[in-house]
Amino acid sequence: MEGHSHDRSRRVLGTALASSVLLALLPGASLVLATEPASLPPCPDAPSDAEAGGEVATPWRAVLDDDGALVEHRMTLRRGGIDTTLRTGPRGFVVSVRPKRVLIGERSAAGTALTMVDTTRGCLVWRRDLERHAYPVDVPAESAVLRMEAHEPSTRRYAGTLLIDADSGATEAMIDGECSTTCNPNDGDVFPAAFGPIVAPQPVPAFAAGGWPRDKTLRFSWRPGAIPPAWAKEPLLSAAEDVQRTARARSPRFVHRSGAANSVRYTAAFPTFCRYGIACASRNLPTAWAVWLRPHRADFSWGTLRWCQRRSASGCFDMRRVMLHELGHVTGLQHPSSVGFRLAAGETVMHAITPAKPSAGSTRHAFGRCDVATLQELYDVPTRRTPISACNSLNTALTLTASRPRVPRGETVLIGAQLRITGHGSYGLLAGNALDGRAVKLKYRRARSKDAWTSLPMEPVAGRGRYAVSLAPTQTWDVKATFRAPSGEGLRFSRSEVLRVRVTEAPDSDQPPT
Repeated sequence: MEGHSHDRSRRVLGTALASSVLLALLPGASLVLATEPASLPPCPDAPSDAEAGGEVATPWRAVLDDDGALVEHRMTLRRGGIDTTLRTGPRGFVVSVRPKRVLIGERSAAGTALTMVDTTRGCLVWRRDLERHAYPVDVPAESAVLRMEAHEPSTRRYAGTLLIDADSGATEAMIDGECSTTCNPNDGDVFPAAFGPIVAPQPVPAFAAGGWPRDKTLRFSWRPGAIPPAWAKEPLLSAAEDVQRTARARSPRFVHRSGAANSVRYTAAFPTFCRYGIACASRNLPTAWAVWLRPHRADFSWGTLRWCQRRSASGCFDMRRVMLHELGHVTGLQHPSSVGFRLAAGETVMHAITPAKPSAGSTRHAFGRCDVATLQELYDVPTRRTPISACNSLNTALTLTASRPRVPRGETVLIGAQLRITGHGSYGLLAGNALDGRAVKLKYRRARSKDAWTSLPMEPVAGRGRYAVSLAPTQTWDVKATFRAPSGEGLRFSRSEVLRVRVTEAPDSDQPPT
């Protein structure tokens, strides 16, 4: 995905206007929608002690319909035994400004309506309309200035960061700058390299903490109160199967089990480290991990989140592909851009920016070869015959032995070779591995001659990277073993040292060994 286009015009947004936020002021516990914001009275300039004593009875929460789509947000205030429920539509948001105040906003086609609410008195501090879509930027709750990213409503182009006085709602400035993590669908971690040029294939980076024990089964459940709708469960479970099917490593298996401590959550309640992500994952080795996925119709600066499994259309996101990406994080994979490079769509599913349908890689249901390369280093391969990912480029070593250094003319000598990956420290658990099932050749010629080498295939014997061939030399020969890696595997060519097989008496002819 290319870099986001920026509108760098410097502009102070309009003054306070009548708000169009959908709020409900309702006595008691009744939850009947009202559209008149004036139902919440303005706060008096000089508050009295009698007006205080209110609290947030129910924190801001998203409401989903029976099919898992986001339909509205709610928050309930309580004062003097009376509950007041405030509502917005699916594009609403809230910011905790100070211990006794919250900013409630709602984006529409016209822009963003903002309402500052005093939660202890149940009244409006100020209201205003913005001509652009506003998205909160993290600031300390006690800060006197609110920071909002501003985007053009029609084009979604980034316009700059808006500074708003928390006490009055007045606009202080528009700061131009680079688009931040809200500008593209991601899982909370976008770096400039995410938009940079694509580099040659190389293994994706791994987290410094490493991986889980090899072949570990990681069980997960649906979190109560955040259970995926029926249409979402199948792609999530399929993604768990994709991990085992495509890793080609002894990485963890993900299995759904009711009551498991670790969870997959379909919810609008996200951890702060992933405030702007459509999905995210966390892990705490060696025991805990979790995955979060936003609900259908969640609102972002780049657009409205639509999962393809619920509504297949251009611009939707494949939940199965996104889940595979998040489980990649759980196994130990990072975004390539986190260490400064970017890979082509077919090389990895660990891009920081999630591709939407029909972009390249948007429906990929398998780890890319550069994901597999890192998983093999973290967890080793299932068998010594498992191909090493072609995204890697590992040195190999061949050693050659003879069953006896001298052999009478015409008698048999067994030539053996062993093929291994070298013990380089950067190769992780692949270092020193024996390699079975590869093509190893023996080459021979008359000792001390300049003759061309003649080749014989060596047969695998007893595993552990061992290969052998029997010879009946009629004269002294120089022999060596060679390995040429297949084009679809990330191994390098190697050859052994030359070994001299001596014949104890002069040969009758120049015939080659058989």
